[in-house]
Amino acid sequence: FCLIQILLRSNSVLFSSDSEDVSLEYETTPTFDVVIAEGKKLKLKVHDYGHRPLCNPVWYFNGRPVSKSRCIPSYGELVCPSVKREDAGRYDLWGGDGSRHSQARLIFSANVQVTRAVERDLPEERIAKVQDEPPPFFERKNRVENDCFCSGVTERCRMALDLYRMRKTYDLSNLTAVRLGGESSGANYIRIPLSVLLGNLITAYGGYMRFPVTEECYTDRSKPCVVMVDKRNMHRAVGYFLPTSHDQRQVQVLLKESNWKLLPAIDELSDRDSGDELTKFIFMSTLSNIHSVYIRGRYRTRSEENILSIDMASSYDEGLGTVTTVEECDCHPGYGGLSCERCEKGYLRTYDSISPEGICLSIPELWELHKKIYRQN
Repeated sequence: FCLIQILLRSNSVLFSSDSEDVSLEYETTPTFDVVIAEGKKLKLKVHDYGHRPLCNPVWYFNGRPVSKSRCIPSYGELVCPSVKREDAGRYDLWGGDGSRHSQARLIFSANVQVTRAVERDLPEERIAKVQDEPPPFFERKNRVENDCFCSGVTERCRMALDLYRMRKTYDLSNLTAVRLGGESSGANYIRIPLSVLLGNLITAYGGYMRFPVTEECYTDRSKPCVVMVDKRNMHRAVGYFLPTSHDQRQVQVLLKESNWKLLPAIDELSDRDSGDELTKFIFMSTLSNIHSVYIRGRYRTRSEENILSIDMASSYDEGLGTVTTVEECDCHPGYGGLSCERCEKGYLRTYDSISPEGICLSIPELWELHKKIYRQN
């Protein structure tokens, strides 16, 4: 027999002749349609998940783990030695990217059709043309309101695909208040534990934060009701002020820069904003590097309503709809995350650069940089 190995683009169709096995290899892809003759060998393989590590990969057949009696799953690869008619269906590869708090997401998907030799003729073209191109990259110069954040690394991004809305919740009843700001102008705030925030709320952009309004927030609206602090830029914070027209027990806050204000340093919080404009870049930088989130006041009684919820994006569909506000950036080597917000394994962030957000350098590059600095000194 003849074993073919072809690199395909998304939404392509692969046909094989009756005397051929099929080997489908790709770097990263959403969905393929594959047609293979009964009794032939099927091989699905992901070479490289966008230059990122592939963590805990799991193959699924029609939504269930692949049976090892039919096919042999391994790291990023699935081999079915001799396909049968009942092997027709959808094959999905799910996995994480190796980061500490990464969520499993769909990496590879193929719709496999198994046919008899007499059911079709071999087409002249083995690969059909791409039917649907991926969403175009957003260019910063052409999209002022929807420009890319990408942590300042690149100006090329697109809407992230296959993401669904999920809600992270936390009971606020048992939290104790701490004082922020000066003695005369400061106020008491409860601090949300970092374990709830996971240090990164970048996929919450465009979603909502919901919580019950405290008495302090309701009676004095001159001070921010919610404060978020960027761990890389402790000299600033962003705050949400309860509107004067709000008269409900619950409030939901849109997590976009238009609903928040730029505040002074956290140890200087007062009843004023900084007067500077809160840009999308600053707001998303804060979301991607959360140091802490505070809610002014405290909850004096235990209640089932004392719940904080934050909309985030997930690979799993929980019935809350799809997410269309999260970007996916064309990151340079060494950067990871949808918005290039973290450094990949083997890279470290250095702030001795032209970017206030720092840049990710490989360990050898960082070593060479330090040697040059020491020589100059």
